[in-house]
Amino acid sequence: MGLFDKIFSPPKSQTSGKNPQVFDSAKEKELIKEYKPHKGKKNSDEYYSALPFIDFYYKFRNLDEKYLNKCIEYCNLCISCLDSPDMIPFLKEGITIPAFRKLIIIFENKKDYKKAEETAKLALRYTSTKSKEEVQYYSKKMIDNHKRQFN
Repeated sequence: MGLFDKIFSPPKSQTSGKNPQVFDSAKEKELIKEYKPHKGKKNSDEYYSALPFIDFYYKFRNLDEKYLNKCIEYCNLCISCLDSPDMIPFLKEGITIPAFRKLIIIFENKKDYKKAEETAKLALRYTSTKSKEEVQYYSKKMIDNHKRQFN
């Protein structure tokens, strides 16, 4: 392939990275195959089983609304598991909860600042005081989104 071909050839499909152009259905099938549903039990097992789906669908959220909705669905599933008694030790340790950050970004991109603010408030309820960076991040997001609502 010469220089002219490299410059003027169409870009190759991208299935990974920050802005993929093609949905990775093989990876989705692999995640689904590995997923072990916990029959509606909202616990730490369900929480940790859902995390890979959040990262996966978040990566493809700009390709199609259905991937965005699946990402939101798995974020909400993870958040609903936080009230489980077996999650208390993890929360006290100060685990990072990616569902909150991703939901805030999704709502900000949709210009739904009220939901973004509510999500930041909820995140503060579950964020350990040991995690100062997280507390500062969610506090700032809450204030920023509150200001955006009324400006």
